[in-house]
Amino acid sequence: MSDLELAAGFPGFTEAGWMKRVEAVLKGASFDEKLMRHTPDGIRLAPLYAQQQGPRAARPLQAPWTVFQRVDHPDPARANAQALDDLENGATGLVLVTRESATARGLGCDAASLARVLEGVHLHAVSLKLEGDAAMALAGLIARQPIDPERLSISFACDSPDDAAELARLGYTGPYMEADGRGWHERGATDAQELGATLAAAVASMRRLSALNDVHLVRAVGVTLAAAQDMFATLAKFRAMRLMWRRVLDAAGLPDAPLRLHAETSWRMLAKRDPHTNILRATAAVFGAGLGGADSITVLPFSLAQGLPNAFARRVARNVQNVLIAEANLWRVADPASGAGYIEAYTQGLCEAAWTVFQAAEAGDWPEPNPSMGLNLPVIGTSAYPLKQEYAPETEAAP
Repeated sequence: MSDLELAAGFPGFTEAGWMKRVEAVLKGASFDEKLMRHTPDGIRLAPLYAQQQGPRAARPLQAPWTVFQRVDHPDPARANAQALDDLENGATGLVLVTRESATARGLGCDAASLARVLEGVHLHAVSLKLEGDAAMALAGLIARQPIDPERLSISFACDSPDDAAELARLGYTGPYMEADGRGWHERGATDAQELGATLAAAVASMRRLSALNDVHLVRAVGVTLAAAQDMFATLAKFRAMRLMWRRVLDAAGLPDAPLRLHAETSWRMLAKRDPHTNILRATAAVFGAGLGGADSITVLPFSLAQGLPNAFARRVARNVQNVLIAEANLWRVADPASGAGYIEAYTQGLCEAAWTVFQAAEAGDWPEPNPSMGLNLPVIGTSAYPLKQEYAPETEAAP
């Protein structure tokens, strides 16, 4: 900045000068107590950082992340209509949620009706993600069509290594299994607990697949994490997962390969009262996950905690991502937080804390979340400033 003529007339800035001003404002109070912050994982965060150099945690492709939309209507015809509407209006991927899935929330499609649900969907032109035991049903549906499985982008989330081996034999490129951190998040886990437990689950899946010669291990397992309303914590969490995955591959003697990293906005942070405030929470969550390097993101419709979201709620869920991609252009910079002292320190702290959780889980000591800590619960707009009268819910009646 010394070359900038406008800046030449101002006094030089130093950390010592800043500290002197801070001490005057604090009037003898403790700097650590007033200005230092500790996360639930014990990571110490300072109020001021200089630039720091750390490892890059960029997405592998310099392109917009995939905009996923849930397909979970119990009626196959309505689910199909919703899927086609989503794809015509900005979604580039579909999450097929079946009834037995832990994330169905009392909704979900019947795996036997996938042909009707996907009627008219050009499978080679969109990404698919399964939630529930429907991998082989989907593979059977595709086998009846003139489509090369190798051209498809599908995350199968298989439970069985045998199913994964069969999918690999058929030509699908994976990921075949999914390490899912959402369950840990919803039970009240800290970010480090979610990261460490999810990484341990991913490594366990790789071990189960290691004996299968047809499976390319480094792309056989994907990871899903919850994206919460704390934008910077979410950003650091997604960066940390990429860095830890790289370390796992190195330790296992496997070639460096990008992780297929998916984000879903937090179910735990959804408010049932004054649910329109969930739109703001989702925006912050997508901002953090997008800048943190997520390959794909699902936004839960803001009225999902009240029931089956209607067309308006689904439209908003799509457009939260569309606006941040097309108007805010968040995808255009690879790892934009790289070098920022605060984010680098936060990421490194999460890596260290999560690696400890991971090592403990590897030894059989899995984390025990403490829901009483109240992490990621909605506050503003629900309990601090409640509405005098609630709006009608943006939901539709389930069949």
